[in-house]
This record gives sequence, structure tokens and C-alpha cells, in this order.
Amino acid sequence: MLTDLAIRHAVEFESRQHPVLSIYLNVDPHGRSAEQYKLALRALLDKADRAEPEDVRKIQNYVEMGYNWQGRGIVMYSCAAADFWWAESLPLPVEDSVFVSFRPYVHQLATLLDAYARLGVVHVDQMGARLYLFHLGYLEEAQGFLGEAVHMHRSGGASAQRYQRHAAETARQNLQEAAELAEEFYRRSNTRRLILAGTDKNVARFRELLSHRLRVMVIGEISADANATPSELQQRASDLARQEAERAGDALADTIITAAHKGSNGLLGLADTLNAVQSGRAQHVVVLAGFSQPAYRFKNSGFVFLSPQEAQSTGSGEELENLPDAVDSVLRRSLLAGIGVTVLADHPELEKNGKIGVLARY
Repeated sequence: MLTDLAIRHAVEFESRQHPVLSIYLNVDPHGRSAEQYKLALRALLDKADRAEPEDVRKIQNYVEMGYNWQGRGIVMYSCAAADFWWAESLPLPVEDSVFVSFRPYVHQLATLLDAYARLGVVHVDQMGARLYLFHLGYLEEAQGFLGEAVHMHRSGGASAQRYQRHAAETARQNLQEAAELAEEFYRRSNTRRLILAGTDKNVARFRELLSHRLRVMVIGEISADANATPSELQQRASDLARQEAERAGDALADTIITAAHKGSNGLLGLADTLNAVQSGRAQHVVVLAGFSQPAYRFKNSGFVFLSPQEAQSTGSGEELENLPDAVDSVLRRSLLAGIGVTVLADHPELEKNGKIGVLARY
């Protein structure tokens, strides 16, 4: 299971003496055969001309022999000379990419975390609910409540009405207790978003019983019968979460652009975004996928600059080194600091306004 500690280990690692080879590989069996994704891997490795041969070999061996043939995407970071190896098979899609630098390339990892981190799914029926917590596609925790059975009386007359009232009250009590359990479960697990699953009627009843805190976390609903498996729920919930992350990301980009044009707390462009992140004023970063820009950084402090002149203007005597991608540095620093990160596939207005922006603290 992919833990927060494991993610932090990958994001924090860097090697000054040896390059790190980063590979994201699409192994979705619905779109590629094993032979096809092995060919795709060879094509990626052919582009990694600055990678160490031992790192290339480790990644080839992992895909050929160490990979468990499950999942839809693999993330691999290797720096064998520094005894660093990090590989995860995810039940989520990734896009093929390769990068060689002095640390893991976390651009796409940030995208996955934005869409799929700490996603709660409540599977509701009249007798209660099953509570699931998925993290990056993995089932991290589950709990359930099963209340009193709900019996429906089919004959007519006054007795039937009494039975129906009793059945409705029983179902309501079951859902009420399930809602109280959900409150504690998702508070304790630090869940970010919630999806409700079940019949339209049961989901509507359950939603009304949720606290305000949980109701505002609900990002959508999926229709599911009582026999739906956790795996089925995970895949459908992940698809919905990705769509919602894209919608929310577009809205956030609009908010940042509007705030920037009004001179408020929106900042646009790499220079201002980088400054907000490094100075601790950033709340949430939004960037277009594929945007990168080389830069410079002080070797000891790690402070990043977009030009040598900017670094020299500080009056520091620190040694300056080349940085392959300042955008990846923004994302890495944001992940470590708990700053929100959203990577958008497309946003025409952000494209015209520097390709990256940040919602800053006042």
C-alpha cells in the first residue's frame, strides 16, 4: 500500500553526485498488451541518454520480472549509485514519460495526488452503509454498519400502513446510525472528498442525514446495487473523482486569473508563483501539464532563481547550480509543505497568462 511516508520519501530524495531516472509507464490491460507496454518502456529508456546503465537495468528488470502484472500504471524512480529505488504499481492510469535529473520527477505524481488522494466512498442501502477509504486507488480502510432488517408488508389495509411506517422509520434509523459512523470514520481518516453510492432513493435519504461538514465534501454520486464489490466501486469512483478534479481545477484557475487581474491574492507566471511557494505564502498552485522551465538554485539553501542575475542580486556568496525544471521544484516544495497542487491538461486562459499560477495568502 502506498503510504504518505513512502510518497514523502520519494519527493524528498535527491542526489548531487548521480542522476535519478524517473519513469511513468501506462500498463492498463484494457489498452495495452504486455508486449506493447514493454516496447513503450524501451522507447522511453532510449530517450534517457543521461541515465546510468544500472538504473536502466533495474527498471527493465522490474517491468520484466518484478512487476506483479496488476494495476494500470507504474511509477519508478531509480538512483542505484545512491542505493535509492522506488516503484509503485497503481490501479490508476498514468501517461508514459521519462526524466533524468538529480531527484525524482514528481510532476505526474502530483497530478495523481490531486485527483485520487484520500477518497471516501459510502455504499448505502436501507440496512446501513459500508464505508471505504481509497488512497491513490488502493483500499486503505473499510468499515460498515448493519442495522435492523427492513421488512415490507404487501397486503392492504390499516395494518399495511402501520408496517410501512415502521419500515420507513427502521430504514431512517439505520441510515442515521450509518451517518454518525461515517462522521467519525472520515474525520479520523482525514478524508478529502466523498462519493455516495447506492440507489437514488437511499442516497438521497442518507445525504439529508449527513452533517454539514460531510455534505460539503460530497463531490458526486454513483448508482450501485447492494452487491457491488469494493473494486467496482473504486474504479467508478476514481473516474468520477478525476472528472471532478478537472472541473474544480478549471474553476480554481479561473479564480486565480480573476484575482490576479483585480490585484487581489491571485498570482500568475512562474516567477511570482515560485516566490509565493518559497516564501510560504502559497495556498494552492495550478499549472498546465507539460510546462517546464530550467532555472538555477543555491546548492546549500536550495533557493531557486529563474536567472543568474536574480541570484546575484541577493548578495549571497552561495554557489549556484543548474536546475533542470523549476516547475517540478514548485510542485515538489508544495507537496512537502502541504500546499495544494492541481495539474490541468488544458486551460486556454492560463495558457495565455504564464501557464502557472497560485492562490496566495493575503
